[in-house]
Amino acid sequence: MIYIYEDESFENFLPLVHLRPVFDLYCGRLTLYEKVRKLYPRQEIRFLVRPLLEDLTKEKYPEIKVNEINKSNKTSLFISARAILKQKISLAGPEQVFINKEDELIGFRVQNKRINQLPTSTKTIFSLNLPKKQVKAISIKYLWDLVELNSKELIADFPKPANYGKVSTKAVIIGNNKNLYVGKNAEIESTAVIDLRSDPVYIDDDAKILALSKIIGPCYIGKNTIIDMAKISGSTIGENCRISGEVESSIFQGFINKHHYGFIGHSYIGEWVNLGAGTTNSDLKNNYSSVKVELDKKKIDTKLTKVGCFIGDHSKTAIGTMIPTGAVIGVFANVLESAKSIPNFYWSKGKRWQLQKAIETAKIVMSRRNIILSKSYEKLIHSIY
Repeated sequence: MIYIYEDESFENFLPLVHLRPVFDLYCGRLTLYEKVRKLYPRQEIRFLVRPLLEDLTKEKYPEIKVNEINKSNKTSLFISARAILKQKISLAGPEQVFINKEDELIGFRVQNKRINQLPTSTKTIFSLNLPKKQVKAISIKYLWDLVELNSKELIADFPKPANYGKVSTKAVIIGNNKNLYVGKNAEIESTAVIDLRSDPVYIDDDAKILALSKIIGPCYIGKNTIIDMAKISGSTIGENCRISGEVESSIFQGFINKHHYGFIGHSYIGEWVNLGAGTTNSDLKNNYSSVKVELDKKKIDTKLTKVGCFIGDHSKTAIGTMIPTGAVIGVFANVLESAKSIPNFYWSKGKRWQLQKAIETAKIVMSRRNIILSKSYEKLIHSIY
């Protein structure tokens, strides 16, 4: 049996994990959970998540047991929610801790009878002094690591080429068709440009690439997403998005409305975010120095020169919003002015968005995509507030 567990480092992925476990974040075409499932297609997988997320996780994954420990006498394999495995780890074998070449914890294998004594603290797991075994894997530490790795993972996640959709004879396909996947009922309209010269493009089921759009690989365009007169490169666009303007080297979680001009680069944007017309972020400082990001009132040097912004779910920007390099915007934030750090439920000038009004707005926004805000989702919003 496999357990995917969250550890204490989930805080490094806020505000994007206020409303989801770490393993539901994208890196490439797949979420971190989907990458594990791809390696172990027939194995039972269970989740160990923060108590706050238990009900919502059960609701999203009704077929998966959440925070339930199996009491059999066999060993179980625990995989960090922050890990990207580059090799399959056997479920059978002696008790071991699995690390990568940087000596970072990837997971561990123990007898089930010891599970109750195993909290998901990295320090505690290492203190068990189990034998270490090095495996090929990546340990994600911060949100910007997902963005930085995204292009490579888009290439790694690309399957065999296929075309189940409708590609106009007047669409411009540049490069090798072996780098193109078009899903069922997906459509590429006349004058849309798909650039496959360097890397692959995956257009998922029912997605539409409208006229005068340009997609430069590597890219993933999610189910039911509409790309309308946009230029997108090196990015993951989740399901049910509406995208115009320019998107570069970014991850859009899903259900995002950016149906106007403006630039988003080297960023991670949460679900149900609305980016007003002209919203543009900076992803490079004028002096080309490394970007510092503020998390929990601490400034962390990313050691990267290209870092955009990180926007939590249900936040909204006003028209013409300019977002500084390395900005962090919380969930349910109403962004009216340029600021490096904006808290959850921010309204304006230090005021908070009234909880019930925020929930009412969320219900309206979600209903426009035929989604009903569930009781467990609403309960979680209350807890965050």
